[in-house]
Amino acid sequence: MKAIDGSQANGFEASQTIPFPTKLAGDRSARKSEARSQEETQLANQREIMAWAKLLYVSLWVEQERIELLKEKKKILLNHIRLVRSSVRSDSFAAIHLLKVESALDLLDNELDETIQKQRERQLEAASFLNIESTRIQILVEAPSFSEIPRVDQNSSHQIRSLEWNLESARSRELEAKSSWFPDFNLRYKEMGATSMSQKYNEVMIGVTLPFIFPWGPYSESGKAGAERIQKEYELEKERRKISSEKESLLSRARSIRQQLKRLTEKLIPRAEKRVKIVRNLAPRDMETLKDHHETMEAFPDLKIKALDLRMQYEEAIANLEKYTLEKDSSHE
Repeated sequence: MKAIDGSQANGFEASQTIPFPTKLAGDRSARKSEARSQEETQLANQREIMAWAKLLYVSLWVEQERIELLKEKKKILLNHIRLVRSSVRSDSFAAIHLLKVESALDLLDNELDETIQKQRERQLEAASFLNIESTRIQILVEAPSFSEIPRVDQNSSHQIRSLEWNLESARSRELEAKSSWFPDFNLRYKEMGATSMSQKYNEVMIGVTLPFIFPWGPYSESGKAGAERIQKEYELEKERRKISSEKESLLSRARSIRQQLKRLTEKLIPRAEKRVKIVRNLAPRDMETLKDHHETMEAFPDLKIKALDLRMQYEEAIANLEKYTLEKDSSHE
């Protein structure tokens, strides 16, 4: 402070606003709930990343196996073409059958090229996921173990818990807003040195706000906080119904595909393999036996490709289910 006569004095002033206790409690509770919500969101992201990584590995194996099965099917068609050409040369129906098989072979080449391209795309995705150079990547994977159907909590998941904590935060903010009707306190301490015209002095002040004198401010804040709480309740209920429905659908789908796979691997594929062994020992004599030979030999790799497709669909359903599992849900059906 500088006086008229030119003398100076130094001092300091400190002030602190103390909100009403319920405001402090509401703010503290809201911040804790927001932190818990972020933790649950992080856990949900981790579950999704792990599920996607597992599915990516399975897809690499599926495309790798599909290429081998298509090559096997191509050999079968080439052998059948040679058989048709050598067995029936003057039969017009045999010529038609030959053209049909040759067209199927050309379509198979297209399918093989498409599968090789898909395999390359999956390898590039894996390279990006692993953060390695993609130009030289060549990933060969081993057969993954068959995933079991996880036990999921129908009423909860990390995604739901995150929204539940968001709702708790909104309720705390609403409590804080309703407390805006109550006064805040302001403490101030001032100390100033002496000058030629004044003595050294100390000053203590206690201030109180009176928000209820102008009620539209607190009323507006309270209404806004209440509307946000209602919105959070709506979002939680909507997401809970959506996830519950999706879980039920995925569980039903996974169980259905598992039964189909069981039929394929335990009944249909073994029977097809037996038919192949029988047909290999028989020499086609006419068009009917040629067609039987073609259908029997081609059905075996087709069934194995069908099993691959079902396996991929099954693993996709499991991966989507695992996104909604909790950390404690480590047991399986």
